Amino acid sequence: MSGRPVRIARGRFAAMALLCALAAFAAGCGIVERNPKHPAVQAIESLLELRRDDVRDAKAYTRFFEDSAIATALVEPGFVPTGTPRVPRWRDLYVSKESSSTAEVAVLWEPDDAFKEWPKATVFSLALVDGRWVVVDAREETQAPEPAPSR
Repeated sequence: MSGRPVRIARGRFAAMALLCALAAFAAGCGIVERNPKHPAVQAIESLLELRRDDVRDAKAYTRFFEDSAIATALVEPGFVPTGTPRVPRWRDLYVSKESSSTAEVAVLWEPDDAFKEWPKATVFSLALVDGRWVVVDAREETQAPEPAPSR
């Protein structure tokens, strides 16, 4: 019986260590919550994830554009087999310019043999419309633009 209190103490110690680790993780998540990604960056990231996953439902894209015709055009399969990523993987996304109602989000692409002619970077121009960030234009860049100063 003398070994039982030691096992209970070890179990309590392990439980306390686990609780401390969870608390530290939660505190770290709190830091992320206080410094979230810019909503325009979140919008472009979500749009790119749909394109990477080759989602072919126009409704999935309508929230990213003011004009639903653009969403419809994105789902046209052309000669690309279903399930084929429509964009390469990206290395970084960040705001390169911003105002209270507009933002430019730079996307730096990973080199990919399946996308040999892809630009080094794409800059998406977004506008804040009815409380959501929508894409109004995009341009290819040979050099990555500088990030916008932090606010």
